[in-house]
Amino acid sequence: MTDSRFPYLIAVDGGGTSCRFSLLQTGAVATPQRIVVTGGSANVYTAPDRAVETLRAGLADLQRQTDLTDEEYHLIPVYAGLAGVIDAGSAARVAGALPHTHVRVADDRIPAVVGALGHETACLIGVGTGSFLGRQVAGQITLIGGHGTVLGDEASGGWLGRRVLQLTLQAAEGIEPMTPLLRSCLKDFSNETAEIVRFAQTAQPIAFGAYAPRVVVAAVDGDEAGRRLMEEGAQYLCNGLRALGRRPEEPVSHIGGVAAHYAAYLPAEVASYLCPAEGSPLDGALELARRFAREIAQEVV
Repeated sequence: MTDSRFPYLIAVDGGGTSCRFSLLQTGAVATPQRIVVTGGSANVYTAPDRAVETLRAGLADLQRQTDLTDEEYHLIPVYAGLAGVIDAGSAARVAGALPHTHVRVADDRIPAVVGALGHETACLIGVGTGSFLGRQVAGQITLIGGHGTVLGDEASGGWLGRRVLQLTLQAAEGIEPMTPLLRSCLKDFSNETAEIVRFAQTAQPIAFGAYAPRVVVAAVDGDEAGRRLMEEGAQYLCNGLRALGRRPEEPVSHIGGVAAHYAAYLPAEVASYLCPAEGSPLDGALELARRFAREIAQEVV
């Protein structure tokens, strides 16, 4: 239920690759209006100016699909979960650059947890190009990971790609055993280790992540290096769940294109409780927008 002074809500699910913007009509209407548009990337840490441009453009695109005036539209509460929000300062700078009166900018992991778990006490593993883990208990959320490809994102597609190229270099130098997977990676660079080094100097996480499907398939086929990397990733996820305080038989939802591939490498006490997410990060952002609107309403009473 949303306060009647806010007949609309806006939610943003902003990632480093693309963003989704949703406007939801609230209140007692037979068929609530919901509009969704997409936009470009919005990573507040790596490209803050571009993130603001993306947000402004997406919000303007959303408005064009309504008959609301600027005054009406800019009073709608906006909740934006964005990649790269690492502190309150960065969130405040982005919120202040948007034309709406009521804006809350937050870490994109929070709406992902709310969307995936609803109100349930459970854990979430988010493993795509990047990675993070979360746990929700009585509405309180604890997060682990999501620190980017240089210092974190363990088990992710970007991490798998970076690690497989590390092993390829080591195998080429005789430190690690050469396997079909590593040989195929080396062949991509004309069997020149220097080319791997040049690639890695400028490669973005998505470029490393392009190697993740090859690792997944090789592991299934029994490749020693592939299995080793999948087992390393699974161990990190187990360590993270333990650090979050997961209890026996507590559900573990998963999101991201890589997460489900770890099921075969996780112990039974985790794998048996893996389940799909209840909803999307955009669903979570809309729920958080509802809560935000209620907070605003209470403040102005």
